[in-house]
Amino acid sequence: MKLSYMLSFRHIFKIPGMMSVMKDWQAFTRTLFLCAAYESGLLQALAHGPCTRQALIEKLEAKRPELLDALLDVGLAVKELALKGAQYALKGKRSRAVASPKGDFVAAVIQANVGYYCEAYRHAPARIRGAELGEDLEEIGDVVARFSKGIEPIIADYIKVIVSGKKSLRILDVGCGSGFFLRSAHKVNSNVTGLGLEIDPAVVKQAWDNIANWGLTDRFSIVQGDIRHPPEELTGQFDLINLSSMLYYFAEDERAQLLSDMRSRLTLSGMLSVVLNFNSQGKDLAAANLNLVNCSLKGLHQLPSLDQVCETLRQCGFKQIETHKFLPASTFMGITARV
Repeated sequence: MKLSYMLSFRHIFKIPGMMSVMKDWQAFTRTLFLCAAYESGLLQALAHGPCTRQALIEKLEAKRPELLDALLDVGLAVKELALKGAQYALKGKRSRAVASPKGDFVAAVIQANVGYYCEAYRHAPARIRGAELGEDLEEIGDVVARFSKGIEPIIADYIKVIVSGKKSLRILDVGCGSGFFLRSAHKVNSNVTGLGLEIDPAVVKQAWDNIANWGLTDRFSIVQGDIRHPPEELTGQFDLINLSSMLYYFAEDERAQLLSDMRSRLTLSGMLSVVLNFNSQGKDLAAANLNLVNCSLKGLHQLPSLDQVCETLRQCGFKQIETHKFLPASTFMGITARV
């Protein structure tokens, strides 16, 4: 290589900010590769050991081997794959993590970032100027449910605080997801019974399967429905109602109606629990990122602030309101409110 070629190329990296952008581009390309490699089954195939190109073509039922070759080349370039002799193998920490038995949450984070998060940013300029919002909400339920499992350990202690020591506790978990809240409550307090309400049929099935696998079908039921139009199974009053990551599905005026309805479903000594990423006004990247996606999709709304939610609770007749901070520098928090 001629020195003059290298010197002429150096001017690109003298452009202000270019070095930083190139580093970001490399990280972004790696994420794109991991998503495609996971969804195509490439990472799972290599998790069982090195494979030749022909073996991968057969395992992945590749009808366009040239496209598989291109994906393999990217994997080598970002150092997530290795090629030894004629066999491809997993190499990078990220690909190994995704392909591991406990890698589903990592995979869901990657899929969310490449999928609906990227879509929100890509269409943001047009949507800011009035273009139609995205209609992907029904399609992303499974990824959101898998993604949400990552927060489960964070709120385990919170659940312990709010359900311990009660002789009887009937729970309504609105937007129950995997059923984690119900299971965790039962672990702490065996007197707990209740209902999980979920709108997405795929998530309802997942929750029912989990409840059955945990041996809790005699304690909990999972009901499909929209809390705006409560199904007939939601009868009687509850000692604890939980709303996890729910309030941004409701516009501001709808939130007040929802919280008033929840208050009417509580016993006199009952408690409402709200777990949410609150609007951070730029202080929490995770919340800010989620807020942009919410504002870009039909059926979702801007994240409310902590102060807004607390004030709405007061207006709805809740008196004892406490906040529970889970992580430093994060606006992912819990609120408990009593009548």
